[in-house]
Amino acid sequence: MFARYVEDYIGVLKKLDETTVERLAQVLLGTWRANRTVFCCGNGGSAASASHFVLDLTKLTATPRGLRLRAVALTESIAAISAISNDSAYEEIFSEQLRPFLAPGDVVIGFSTSGSSPNVLRAVHYANSMGAITIGVTGRHGRRLESIARHTLVVQSSSVQQIEDATMMVAHILCLRVKDLIARQQDESAREGLLLPMRPADVAAM
Repeated sequence: MFARYVEDYIGVLKKLDETTVERLAQVLLGTWRANRTVFCCGNGGSAASASHFVLDLTKLTATPRGLRLRAVALTESIAAISAISNDSAYEEIFSEQLRPFLAPGDVVIGFSTSGSSPNVLRAVHYANSMGAITIGVTGRHGRRLESIARHTLVVQSSSVQQIEDATMMVAHILCLRVKDLIARQQDESAREGLLLPMRPADVAAM
C-alpha cells in the first residue's frame, strides 16, 4: 500500500501545471497590490485545506514591512454555518457569508475534490456576479467547478486523498512564491518612493 500510494502520488505531482500555479501566484500578488481580500471555502477535507491556506496566506506571505495579504476562511464560523443551513439551506453557507463583505476585485477560492459541491458552486456563481476573481481547485472530474471559475487548478487524480495532498503542496508553493513576489514589489516600490499596497487614506490624499 505504501509504495503504491507514493508511486501514484508522484505521478499526480508530475502532471501539475506549473504555468497555472504561476498564474495563480500573479493573481494573489494583484490582490495584495490592490489591498483586496481572498475568501476561501470547501467541505470536509477541503474545508481544512481552505482554512490552512488562509492561515498561510496571512502568515507565510508576510514580509518584515508593509501591509499583509488579507484572507478569510468561510469555513471557520460554526455559528454562521449552522444559522444559514438551519434558516436557509446548506447550499448557501458560503454565498451568504460573502454577501456583507465581498467587493469587486476580491478573490474567492473554492476547494472541491469533486468539483460539484453545491455550496462551493453557489459561492463561485455569486462571486462572479459581483465582479470578484474566482479560482477553483478540484480533481480530474471537477468539470462543473472548472466551467464556472475564472481560473482553475486541476489535480489530475480521482483519489480524494491525493487531490487533497497535492492541493496543500501547491498551496505552500503558492504562498512561498507570493511572498517572494511581494518582497520584490516592495523593494521596487521603495526605490521609487512608493508604498504598496496603498491604504485608502493614501489614495484619498493624492
